[in-house]
This record gives sequence, C-alpha cells and structure tokens, in this order.
Amino acid sequence: MKKLLILLITLLLLCSCTIKQKEKEPTVYEKDGSKYLELIKNYKTRTKNKNNTVDNPEFDKYLDTVFVDLMNSDFMTMHFKVVDYKKYNIDKPPVDLGTVNYGFDQENFDYFVKQLEELQAFDFDSLSYRQQYDYEAQEYSLYETLADYCYYQYNFIFSTGSCLPENLVSNFVDYTFYDEESLEDYMTCLEDVDRLFDDALKYTSEQSKDGYPLINAWIDYSRNACLGVLNKTDDNDFIVSFDKRIKELDFLSEDKKNEYIEKNKKIVLEEVLPAYQKVYDDLEQYRSKAKMDNYRLSNINKEYAELQYILSSSCNKSMDTLMQELTDNLAMLEAEYISCVYDESSFEKYNQALMGGYNFSLTGKDCLEYLRENLHTYYPDLGDVDYTVEQLDPDTAPSTTVAYYWPSPVDNLNQNIIRTNPNNMNEGFATYSTLAHEGLPGHLYQHVFYYRTNPHNFRSAIGFSGYTEGWAVNAQYYAMQISGIEDHYAASAVFFEDAYFFILYTIVDIGINYYGWKEKDIIKYFEDESRVFSFDNNTAKEMIDLFIEMPAVYTPYGAGYSNFMTLENKAKAALGGKFDYVKYHESLLKNGPLPFNILETAVDEYIAENR
Repeated sequence: MKKLLILLITLLLLCSCTIKQKEKEPTVYEKDGSKYLELIKNYKTRTKNKNNTVDNPEFDKYLDTVFVDLMNSDFMTMHFKVVDYKKYNIDKPPVDLGTVNYGFDQENFDYFVKQLEELQAFDFDSLSYRQQYDYEAQEYSLYETLADYCYYQYNFIFSTGSCLPENLVSNFVDYTFYDEESLEDYMTCLEDVDRLFDDALKYTSEQSKDGYPLINAWIDYSRNACLGVLNKTDDNDFIVSFDKRIKELDFLSEDKKNEYIEKNKKIVLEEVLPAYQKVYDDLEQYRSKAKMDNYRLSNINKEYAELQYILSSSCNKSMDTLMQELTDNLAMLEAEYISCVYDESSFEKYNQALMGGYNFSLTGKDCLEYLRENLHTYYPDLGDVDYTVEQLDPDTAPSTTVAYYWPSPVDNLNQNIIRTNPNNMNEGFATYSTLAHEGLPGHLYQHVFYYRTNPHNFRSAIGFSGYTEGWAVNAQYYAMQISGIEDHYAASAVFFEDAYFFILYTIVDIGINYYGWKEKDIIKYFEDESRVFSFDNNTAKEMIDLFIEMPAVYTPYGAGYSNFMTLENKAKAALGGKFDYVKYHESLLKNGPLPFNILETAVDEYIAENR
C-alpha cells in the first residue's frame, strides 16, 4: 500500500489493524461514493461519558497501529510527522516520493474498509471520554476517505488547487535535516522527482483518455509554477534553501557540507530542472481539450459536488441548511459592520487602521510575541513555544498563497514553521492579521495547545480543514480585539474585511458549483440578500471562472468560520453573563480538530457545566 500523501497535501488514513474485538454482524460497504456520502450526512454523535477517565488499552493498541501503519506507508509523511521514528517502532518505509496511479485502487479501498470494521467492533461505552472523541473522529474521517475514494477520476494532480510542481517545492524547502541519515534520505527523494513527475504525467494522460482532460486555467497555473523553478539556475530555491540549511548544521564537517552542497546542485541542475521542463512541455498538449463550464462540480457529478463541500467545511449539514446559515451569518457581519462604522469616530479609526495599519509596525516574531503575551483575555495561556517565520522565494511562492503554517512533528512541538509570501503580504494590520491566522492564536496555537494535552498520536493522521481554517479565521477576530486599536468597533470593522469576503465567496462558490448559478443568479442573490456588496455582470463572470477553476477553495475559511460563529452564538445565548471566553475556547481546543457536528457536543458539554 503506497500513496502520495504529503506532496498532494492530502491526509488519507492509510492504516490497518488485526485486533479482534466483540463479534457483530458484518457491514456491507459498497464501492459507491453515494453510500458513504449518506453515512456522513446521517452521522449521529453519541453521548460521551466525561467521568470515564480510564482508557481502554485495546483501543489504544488499535490507535497505535493506525498511527504506525500510516508512518510505515509513506516516507515523506513519516518525516514530517515524527523526528525519531525508531521511538515509535516504525519500520522505515522505502525512501521515495510515493506513487500516483490513475484508477480505482481496490487494495487500498479494502484496507480502509477493514479499518472501519475493526473500529466499529469496539464497544463505544467501554472507551474513556478521550477515546470516545477519538473513535468518532476516526469513524467520520474513514467515511470521508471512503466516499472521496469512489470519485478518484475527479482528483487532478495539475490544478490550481492542488499543483504538484508547486507543492513539491514546499516539501523540499521545509524538509528538516535531523542527522546525516535524514540528509541522505533527502538526496534520495530529490533524485526521485523525475520518476514522480513521469508517474504524474501518465496519470494525467490516462485521466484525459477517461474523459477528464485539464482545463486551460490549470495548465497555465501548473506551467507557471514550473517556470518559477526553471527561470533560475544556481539561485534556484532547491539550491539556495538547501545551501542555507546545510551551513547551519552542526553534525557535519565543512568538507562534508561542501560535498553535499555540490551533490545537491548536481541533482537539481541535471535531474530536477529537466523534470520540471518536461512537465512544462507535456501539459501543453491538453490545451483547449476541455470546456471550462463542464467542470462546474455540479456538471461533473452532483453528489461529488455535495461531498466536496461537506469535506471542505467539516460540516455534514444539508446544502440548503449550510447555504442558509452562511446567508444568515453574512447578514450578521453586515449588520455588525454597519454598526461599527456608523459612529464617526469609529469610522475614522477604522479607516486609519485599514489604510495605515494604525501605525502598527511589529512584524515576524515580534508580532507573534505581542500576540502571545496578550491572548489571555480570550484564550488559555499557551506559555513559551518556539517557531520560525521566514519568507518564501518570491519566484516559486504560490500565487494563491499569502502564508502557511507547517505543523510541528508530534515529538517536537517547538519545530513550527510559518512561511510568508512577499508577493502577497501587505504592511500594517494585514500582516498582523495574517500572522494571527497562521500563528497565534491561529494554526500554531491550536496545534501546539492540543498536542500539549497529550492526545493519541494517531490524531495527526486525520484532519478536518473546516475546523482548522475556521479556527484560524475566528482567531483573526480576537487578535484584532487585542491589537491596540482603541475602539472595539473599529477593530471589528478591520476584521470584517477578511471574514465578510470569506463567507461571501463561499456562498458564491456553492451557488456556482452546486446550484449551477449563472451571472444573473449571482447578481439577483446579492440584490435580494446583501446590503453591503453587489455584483455586476463582469464581476459575476470573473467569479464563475474563478470558482470553476478553484472549487471549494474558500469553503474551509468561510463555512468553517460561519460554523464557529453559530456555535459561539449558541453558547452565549444559553449562558448569558456566565459565558467565559477562556473556558469556551478551551472546550473547542481540548478534543482537537473535529467535524462541527461532533464539536457541537463539546460545546453542549461546556454549556451544561456552566449554567
């Protein structure tokens, strides 16, 4: 069993277990995505026993196997998840970049089914409180994986949303050298780039013959990503970044460092760059073979469209319910914005903050340290944590990216990396807000806080993007409240610039790709619903092109934040003056990333405990 995981930024649960538990009637799982979609949509959470703190040892053995099997399945996944793989009894997998094969992989599909059957053989009531959340997170994640697996033909390697040449740069630039073994492994993987690209091109060819050629926008994006690498030689990011990191190593002699520098340069110039050139040349053959409108998700497959919004939102509500909640929460933001800028003094401070950053000059680690020291009003104290903040190479930085956070391995919570894109970073509060999103109290805070609670390591194998991105957008709001802007309303209005458009774009995206909106539908929707923003024909057409090219790209942010808004409003309405921000945020954090229907049970517990 071998899958390309990290390179495609896809956390599929590749794991197995042979533990036998109580006997039950076998469940029949069909190779039909609609069956798993229904299991997700109808997923019911169970009542948790908060007083049960005694772990079921057999269940933890199952989770141990889940984690170890994932690490055993793919080298790059293992490298980024753990520092000391031997400590976890992990058998080091073959050192390569994984494989990509087009078609339905029966072996892996059966593997996931087996995982689900073994999970469901456990008696839920026999598990501790912590394990019960792990059980539901695992079960829900497996349903997601199996559902998505059935729609393999719609997964594109060379697209704007998942561009292999672009992602590959990030994997090598952010690769950490722990010792000479990991350095040698890096070299082996670098020599594997051409083989991986050949596999990817074969995949794309077979996908095209199956009726799904690349659209022009994806071809242009992927070729431009290749050009970002090809336009440089000795100053290529594969070389510059490597040289910088090698010179900082203390376990190599100077002679050894120079030897590796020369070896890396040779591989990049003689193997990696020609591989990028081959991709650049080969992709052109697909130009104009696909009509863009055919690639609306609803035109590809309506069930697949619904699944993608469920996956990206971490929310199993019906599409109509999700759309209505997005609409309602957008209206709430609009009302709050209007109230914020209605007062002349607040509006003046809002403009000052928006245009000039309110004289906010902190950047990088200074900015994040300011946030860390001032979070206590809204969040549990995180204490000290180490991290690095570095700029991406402007020539290879993804054009769609402002910044990103690379989570620490589970056995070194101080190895946190934040990368910023100098092409897209603005000064003042735009930088502040971005670093709050990626760092504190956003992604870095959420990741480190949760793993300091000593959860089972298997949780690093699954993820829920609606939760993680929604958390980070929500973190931007509270970061703005401690930003130093004297007027709370002005601070809220500055945040509005991000949150409003995240939700608005999510609505437009779903309208286009699920409901099949045309230009007139987009215009009418916002004429009927919106008081702040409207579309004309040109803007509506641009939105259609954008979201056919990048479907569901804003959903984790917009729908994720909208769901956090809904949960917070629920808790505040129930508790009134007893609502406590620190305790509330702890309730959202302590069980790790979850789908929102499962997370809501944690909020209900918080409400019940604090009435």
